Amino acid sequence: MNLNKIMQLLYNFILIRCYMSIIKKISNGESIIWVWKIDESIDELIELTNQTTDIKNEIKKKEFYASRILIEKICEKLNIDFLGIKKDDNDKPHLIGSKYYISISHKFPYVSVIFDVKKCGIDIEKIDEKVRKIKSKFLNEDEELVVGENLKKLVEYWSMKETAYKVEGETIPIKSIEIKEKSENLYSCSIHGNTIEITTEEINDHILSYST
Repeated sequence: MNLNKIMQLLYNFILIRCYMSIIKKISNGESIIWVWKIDESIDELIELTNQTTDIKNEIKKKEFYASRILIEKICEKLNIDFLGIKKDDNDKPHLIGSKYYISISHKFPYVSVIFDVKKCGIDIEKIDEKVRKIKSKFLNEDEELVVGENLKKLVEYWSMKETAYKVEGETIPIKSIEIKEKSENLYSCSIHGNTIEITTEEINDHILSYST
């Protein structure tokens, strides 16, 4: 191995150790969830992956690179080869040549990824008053009564429906997803007769939800 290659590997190692801020790691059965707060520049992110994109928007470009880096690092942890990502007809990402299902979500500066041996979903949303403007698009009448004026719970329901939508993997009306609270931070979501359990938690004024 030549000196330039060694220096590049050392540089990447330092970047990962000093800059890559994974703020949350969750192991839940056979699922793995990681959340990363992006503090790196575009150039620093590019150094950590071979993936490329023609995205022009700087924030979206950062989210793209960060999500791919996060996936590659989880693959390393699971000792599986990262052969790339392909998307199906519903724009759902899949790991090429792997038994693992994945789901990705980002709300800058946060990126979250879940790996599981079964269909899975993840979503992260900012607790933001703007969500009130669209609540009629995703809450049914019973859910509106449960949520009331509670902004945090409203964002939880929005995030959980996004997560459940990703698990289903097909285009469906998001309002048709029904949510019932089982216990604190644990919910049951019904889609087309199937039941999905979803866990939520708050991270720095954001709601993270993921299938369990």
